[in-house]
Amino acid sequence: MIKLVNVSKYYHTNNVVALGLRKANLELRLNEFIAVVGESGSGKTTLLNVISGIDSYEEGEMYINGEETSYFSTSDLENYRKKYIAFVFQNYNLVDSFTVLQNVELPLLLAGYSKSEAKQRALEIIKRVGLEKHVRHKATKLSGGQKQRVVIARALAKNCPIIAADEPTGNLDSESARQILELLHEIAKDKLVIVVTHDFEQVKEYATRKIRIYDGEIVEDVEINKVNKRDLPVIGDEERKIRIEEHIRMAFNNLLAVPKKSILMVLVFFVFSFFVAMVYGAYNLAASGESESYDYYNQESFENRSISRLVMNKQDKSAFTEEELADIASMSQVNTVVPFDYLLDISVSFSSQLRIEALDYNFNYLGYVQFLPQSLISDQPELIAHGVMPTLDDQVLIVMPESMINDTQAQEIYLDQIYDANGSRNMSISPETSYEIVGMVAGEDLFLDIENTYFIVSDQEFERLAHRYYPAFLRNTTMSVSKAGVDLKMYPEIFTELLLYNGLKIVASESLDDDEMLFTYDLAYYFCDTSLSGDCDQLEADISFVDGYSSLELTDMQIDIMSEDEYQTLYVSSAVYDQIFYDDVYQVTVFADSDVNVSRLFSSLKNIKVSGEEKYKVIYPFDFQTDDQFGAAISFFETLGMLIALIATIIGSTFLSYIIFRTIINTKLKDYAIFRTVGANQMVIRFLIYLENVFVVIFSFAIFVAFTVVLKNTDFITRYSPFYALKVFVFTDYVIYFGIMILMSVLISSRYCGRVFRDTVQTSLKAE
Repeated sequence: MIKLVNVSKYYHTNNVVALGLRKANLELRLNEFIAVVGESGSGKTTLLNVISGIDSYEEGEMYINGEETSYFSTSDLENYRKKYIAFVFQNYNLVDSFTVLQNVELPLLLAGYSKSEAKQRALEIIKRVGLEKHVRHKATKLSGGQKQRVVIARALAKNCPIIAADEPTGNLDSESARQILELLHEIAKDKLVIVVTHDFEQVKEYATRKIRIYDGEIVEDVEINKVNKRDLPVIGDEERKIRIEEHIRMAFNNLLAVPKKSILMVLVFFVFSFFVAMVYGAYNLAASGESESYDYYNQESFENRSISRLVMNKQDKSAFTEEELADIASMSQVNTVVPFDYLLDISVSFSSQLRIEALDYNFNYLGYVQFLPQSLISDQPELIAHGVMPTLDDQVLIVMPESMINDTQAQEIYLDQIYDANGSRNMSISPETSYEIVGMVAGEDLFLDIENTYFIVSDQEFERLAHRYYPAFLRNTTMSVSKAGVDLKMYPEIFTELLLYNGLKIVASESLDDDEMLFTYDLAYYFCDTSLSGDCDQLEADISFVDGYSSLELTDMQIDIMSEDEYQTLYVSSAVYDQIFYDDVYQVTVFADSDVNVSRLFSSLKNIKVSGEEKYKVIYPFDFQTDDQFGAAISFFETLGMLIALIATIIGSTFLSYIIFRTIINTKLKDYAIFRTVGANQMVIRFLIYLENVFVVIFSFAIFVAFTVVLKNTDFITRYSPFYALKVFVFTDYVIYFGIMILMSVLISSRYCGRVFRDTVQTSLKAE
């Protein structure tokens, strides 16, 4: 039984204390149909709310089956309402965005029924109250009488021993009121029904007991009809708990039920988390350490400073193994690995005899061109904007800015034309070298330096050129000539300058023996001291080649001087040539698959360790920085500053999102209060709120991913654009960013849950 002993309730508003209930004493049992009557404001609804556990009391004691309730916690009251109370409200308190079926299913799902079980039972109950034709209608589309029938159906679905009905006929016409009361009387068997009403005449034919309240006091308690009263059953904690899949489905349905609010929440969260993404991307760039000083070559040696290019060798200066090269090539973000990469930094002048009739002039000069291997594009034939993929060694693709390759005049000038080599800034190149241009590619698509022009040649031709035309200075090679221990180099500074600008061409000649070598006259000028060797037409001397990896000593070489007009060329036998230019690979270029992945690739290569030490030295020619303590300090503080900015942005965006979310979700306070009246405890509602916001995160994240995918395929976002930080996102970044979004969602949800449970159920319903 339910027993009230001197129970009093007071309301505190604006420092004014109002009496709600005074010294109430009652005993209530099953099979009673109790009518609580009184004037408006007399306290009858307060009595019902105290009995049903949706409002508290300040004095006295209420017993449930002999157990005191004054010390009940919020969760204890929730458990009591869930097990014992089914509500029928005057203003219905349906979830307006739910259908009739969803409203009736709700208490069943909260009780742990599966979706199929809940649906089947709900349909049976809906049919019982005569609303089977309105199953899919939303609550807002129903009449008052229909809404009250839904409320009663929901109460039936709960199947609790107590039905608390607050003015169930207050908003209905007389006929609808009579039908509702008959329905309540029909379901009242073996239950305790408490009906609050201002019109006793409506309920007197159904009531077994009348309680009249005046000014907060019970002034009349009369038994009208004798019934077999029974004690309330002792209901243990239900074994069934709401299933996780039902939690998820319910949260998702809650969002779908209010699409406009949900879309607004998604957009709000996307906007504020978008700022977090940009700051995170900037922090990621600052922390990646993508550039390092170029300390063993002159910076001018890099003519190809494409944004996607990394140059690397081994810290111990040993040669790369085939396995190491294969491992590097298989790494994520790698487009291709280029051995003999010094050829990438050679610029060769090309021209043709093409005549443009429409313009009445001969177009015979292409300018300086750099070489690239076909492996750079072999997996991306779709990047060929015009023409076809080369199939022969004398066919090439020309790489130029997109604006040029899309120009019809440029296509006429270059496509299917033959261009001949006629000089180089770095070295001599045979005049017989010529290529037919069979296709055109935009430099932007390969993330190359679009200020340069490139020929993509076959991999075999690239390797041939690398071996055939080797500029010695690019490997930091020094060469000395001595006779009888005396160094014959007279002008080493001048010679070095000339090598750095023009390079040194070394050619294999089948006509020379292994101990013979030919200098061109201008080269001999720097090595022959006429005071020691006469006219220097012939010289027997020791030759040494020393580079950063090995040295070669050639003794008793017979040196002859050529008088032909050939610039700085050294001729040796094929055997000597092979000794000077070994096939071992000591340095490679790695092209990233896009400009946005180069920094991550740089870090991945630097993080490869052997015995705790970095295995590779990695250079980023695109962006040189001073590698000193001051520069390291600047880098550290830059990274620290970006980390602080990231944290501040996360906190600020979370706070602003919460402010807007609070305004939106406050409109759902009534729904959460209704959930609490039909059996949802704090844990369930908290979980629902968290899940709803997780869905908001997922939708916002999907928009972000779609946005960045589109962004990565656009060319107008440069490295110096504020959106560039988003282009660098890779899979790991997306995972981390999603985690940040979840963290923001958790913070917002936890703060909002405090708002939901700050008030009692009755206060929340009244506030609405």
